[in-house]
Amino acid sequence: MKTILLVEDNIDDVFFTTRACEGADIMHSLNVVNDGQAAIDYFAGANGYEDRLRHPMPSLVFLDVKLPKRNGHEVLEWLRTQSQLKNIPVIMLTSSNESADIERAYSLGVTSYLVKNADPVEFCQGIRVILKYWLQLNKSP
Repeated sequence: MKTILLVEDNIDDVFFTTRACEGADIMHSLNVVNDGQAAIDYFAGANGYEDRLRHPMPSLVFLDVKLPKRNGHEVLEWLRTQSQLKNIPVIMLTSSNESADIERAYSLGVTSYLVKNADPVEFCQGIRVILKYWLQLNKSP
């Protein structure tokens, strides 16, 4: 089963994203971390994330921009410098529609940048399309 890592500090956004993923009817497991440093620890298998059975390497990452400890851009920059992790698709899923955030994310190698939609039906449809493509249709190296 493929794993998604959601890096999000807002409890409401975690709830809505979790519900959208569950409603997609695509087999996966979802792990959540609440700050940028925890995301890096998860990938590095450090500080409580050593057990890869409980914390498997994700096939897809949903990453917020504005996070405590390390922001999403810092996490993305770190990921893209790790040779064994640089090909993991990273979707910035954020409320930031600032052009500077968007440009920086793409310059750092984000796969896609999505602004969280307030319409729950559209949000769920978007998540379903993302999961269908990245977890079922796309062939990874």
